[in-house]
Amino acid sequence: MEKHHVQWLIHGHTHRPDVHELSANGKPAFRVVLGAWHSEGSMVKVTPDDVELLHFPF
Repeated sequence: MEKHHVQWLIHGHTHRPDVHELSANGKPAFRVVLGAWHSEGSMVKVTPDDVELLHFPF
């Protein structure tokens, strides 16, 4: 993330969904891991005040 000067990395399917708060180049950064979509779906909701990982049934 520092190499490419980005504050967001959203990726999926590691079977360990989570929102990781980091620092990249001295700025707040986030790595969002989406779920595997086996028993439920997942998505990320980003607002000016929050980052939230949401799960929903199929």
